[in-house]
Parts: sequence; structure tokens; C-alpha cells
Amino acid sequence: MGTEWITALVLGLGIPILLQGPLLPVVRQKLRDRGLTRTNYKGLQVVTAGGLVLVVSSVAAWAAILAYWGWKQVEKEVLVEGCLLLAGLLSMAYWGWLDDVSLDKEAKGFRGHFGVLLRERKVTSGLWKVWGGGCTAMAVAYGLTDSLVMWLLAACLLAVSSNLLNLFDLRPARAIKVFWLILIVGVIVSLFSLRDFSQPSVWIWLCPLFVSSLLLFRHDARGEIMLGDTGANALGFAAGFALIRGISWEGQALLLLFFVLLHVLAEFVSFSQIIARVKWLERMDRWGRSSEMANHRKEPST
Repeated sequence: MGTEWITALVLGLGIPILLQGPLLPVVRQKLRDRGLTRTNYKGLQVVTAGGLVLVVSSVAAWAAILAYWGWKQVEKEVLVEGCLLLAGLLSMAYWGWLDDVSLDKEAKGFRGHFGVLLRERKVTSGLWKVWGGGCTAMAVAYGLTDSLVMWLLAACLLAVSSNLLNLFDLRPARAIKVFWLILIVGVIVSLFSLRDFSQPSVWIWLCPLFVSSLLLFRHDARGEIMLGDTGANALGFAAGFALIRGISWEGQALLLLFFVLLHVLAEFVSFSQIIARVKWLERMDRWGRSSEMANHRKEPST
């Protein structure tokens, strides 16, 4: 690993660490002032759209890495990869943000949103998010692939993974854990992938967002802030992007089928109930939430 890669890694790790501490209370207060709070599963009002913190700190790191690598004249493919990740994540976060600030919260799931469209001829914020996210996925996938089949596969994987974490963002820190799990699966599969990358730049690009999620984890686990669609869409898109760049098309196809199956199941069953019934899943789900945090969430809000 050359000096350029080590410096980029330092920027990707260091900038979120420096920014997120002072940024979090400011963003949380601004969101609260806008009235962006949601009732959590305990019946308490919690600030939502907290994923905005992840987006801001990661974008700052990516801008610094792009500027540095551009100055060092790193390979064009690596710079294009970073630009596509940056633009795609900003777009996905934007569509998630529109859903977070929308007052239209009655429709749930694809059946709910399309049901409103059929019954009332009304396009909900969720449907706008589907449309915008789909267009973003197709545009980014076009820049990452060189054939029609691979473009369709990449676009579908990006679109489905971007919405995947919304299915799990129903308990403190659950969506962040799923994001980490997808990245771990991606790393493991890439080790056995038929696709060989001499310079796995995608993992360098993912460092800022991974560090940001680590820093936000304890605040999410305490029930102090929610990712919202802003954060869930951003993390899901980044996870899908990593899978497309890091593993073979066979692995992408299998994971796409699995993600689609999860979306279908979510329309008919409650993942929270399933997790509660499986002991090892429940232990994983509760990891990071101390008894003090649980007691704190039971107290009435002020």
C-alpha cells in the first residue's frame, strides 16, 4: 500500500472523528427545532433524520480524499468510483430526507404506499422516494458497469439495498448493526470472489461512513436519536455499492434475491417479533443497549 493510500485512509478515519463530536449536538438541536421527532417503540419522542450527521461527516472526508487523490493523480477509475459513491449517497439521503420531513406517515410498506396511490390517486412521500431512489440506482449503476446485464443487476441491487435498512430501523441501533453485517459479508465473499481487485479502493471509500456509524452507534443505541430514512437510505446505498464493487456478479445475484425475499417477507411478518423469538438474534439485537439505557427510555419524556 503506497503513501497515497495510507494518507487517504488517515483522512477517512480522522475527519469523521474530528467532525462528528461537535456536529452531533448542533444537528440534533436543529432537527428538534424543526419538529423532526418520532414516537419510538417505547412511546417516547426521539429526534429522527439523525443520519444527516453520518452524511455530512462522510461527505467532508470524501471531498478531502478526492482532492488529495486528484492532486496525486491517482487512477481515473478510482476517482470516478469515489464521485459515484458521493453523488449516489447524497441523492439517496436527499430522498430519505424528503420522506423524514413529510407529514404523510400513515402508509407503511410497498402495499400501503401503492394502496394510497390506487385508492386516492395520491403519490406519497414513500413513492417519491422509490422513484428517486430507483433513478439514482440506475444512474450510478450505469457508471459502474459495462454491459446491459451487469447494469440491470447493479441497479436492482443498489435500489433494493438502499431500502433494506428501513425494514430494520425499528429499534435502537438495529439498522447500523445490519449495515455492519452486510459489510462483513461483503468482505468475506470478496475473499472467495472470482473477481480480483489489485487495488480494493471501495473499502477505502467506505471507511468514513463506517467510522461515522461507529461514532453514532451509542447515541442510537441509547434511544437519543434515530437514523431516519436519511441515514438508513445512505447506509443501505453504501452497503450495496460496496457489494457491487467488491464481489462477483454471482454473489451479487444471490444477495439480490435474498434482499428481495426480505422485502417480501416484511410485507407480511414483523421482523421485530421474529427477532424476539430467536434467542441469539435477540441477544445480538440488544447488544449495545445497557440496562441503564433501557431504564432511561422507560422514563416519561420531558
